[in-house]
Amino acid sequence: MKKLQIIAFVSLSIVSFFSYTLIGKGDGGPPYNTKAPGEKSCSGAESPNACHSGGAADNSGSATVSIIFDNGNTTYVPGQTYIVKPRITHPSLNKFGFQIVSIRNSDNKNTGTITLIDTSKTRMQRPTWGSYQDRWYVMHKIAGTSAVSANTGEWTYKWKAPTTNIGDITFYACYLAANSDGTNDKDDQSYYTKLVITPYKNVGLAASTNNISALPVYPNPVKDNINISFQLATAQYVDFAIVDLNGKTVYNTKQKFDSGNQNYNINNSNLSSGIYLLKLQGEGFSNVQKIIVE
Repeated sequence: MKKLQIIAFVSLSIVSFFSYTLIGKGDGGPPYNTKAPGEKSCSGAESPNACHSGGAADNSGSATVSIIFDNGNTTYVPGQTYIVKPRITHPSLNKFGFQIVSIRNSDNKNTGTITLIDTSKTRMQRPTWGSYQDRWYVMHKIAGTSAVSANTGEWTYKWKAPTTNIGDITFYACYLAANSDGTNDKDDQSYYTKLVITPYKNVGLAASTNNISALPVYPNPVKDNINISFQLATAQYVDFAIVDLNGKTVYNTKQKFDSGNQNYNINNSNLSSGIYLLKLQGEGFSNVQKIIVE
């Protein structure tokens, strides 16, 4: 690997995943190298136009790669925001890069909304050429190539699910582990992986707003009480349910409310720490909010 102090994806059409001193590309690689449908990986063994010149076969090294979604869950609620962490661990290397994209399975279209958390270490890019110019990619920047802990590269960003249930979604990611030999790329290692997330089974299409406004829940994460504020267009009964991620209802009650602004409080002292779904249901509406109990 040449000049690891400026490791980076290539930002032009040159085929090296990491940069040479004279090239000096430090802001991630070209799109279309995540092994998503219609794309290559980052391996130099692929041609034409591989994004890395090492020539090693993908997934042939000793690294472990993963995509961590919502602390290990694999379901999404429409409209909710989640933390995504691409990660690579290698027993002997400490310089890493990555590229990731989220695709809906039904038609291979890009889906979800990305928000970067640390713009010094990650960046976004959308291609201006090729067959999939709707796709947004997250990738490393030069400051994000060093290991965050011994032999581990990890990056974090926010991903907001689409506002409706669109079926299964797959995250595709590629990674590179650099050997830091200061000579060439031939002993660097490339990897790819994917993660499929599915709609939460009790969640249908986006909630109707004819009878109820958006659902603020605070604080979130919660420690003692769950405070819910909402607005009803008509007087009616509202059903409150808290469901764990296995689909088990752990709290359920029904209350009658007048029209207008409402506040409702749930004591969560009987809930174990973890992630739950709070569901409100009434006449012609169903609204779901993820809550975290500490």
